Amino acid sequence: MELAILGADDWPIAREVRLRALKDSPSAYIADYEDELTVGAAGWRERFTRTRWVVARDESRIIGLASSVRVPGRPTYERHIESVWVDPRYRRNGVLRAVLGELGAAEPEVTEWRVWVLDTNTVARQVYDRLGFNPTGERQLLSDGSGRREIRLRAVR
Repeated sequence: MELAILGADDWPIAREVRLRALKDSPSAYIADYEDELTVGAAGWRERFTRTRWVVARDESRIIGLASSVRVPGRPTYERHIESVWVDPRYRRNGVLRAVLGELGAAEPEVTEWRVWVLDTNTVARQVYDRLGFNPTGERQLLSDGSGRREIRLRAVR
């Protein structure tokens, strides 16, 4: 497995993998495939101004993705993890652990990682638990009117 941090010119790679993730696991995300499909080059380039993207590859095929976002108003030592996905054929093989490790190596000043997870996504919650994330006690209702809720998890290094 090879890990790589994507640069701004790599936005088509992030977009393609993000769309694969939304098709593969639509119920795991707040974003919708059809909405993401409409985001063009300018929107993706803007995402790269505030987000660091890491991919895992098996030869030339991308098998994992995650991004790190600095949230305005939050401490500089804290980042949120978003857009997490691992190809189903590679799950339970350390891909996400490796991707998150690469994010950590790229951002050594970060000592707290946070992630919002749908409260119904028990698989993701179990994965994050194994990676050392714990519930913060924070919950939020999604603004899409679906009645779905997210819980916030936190890992400290």
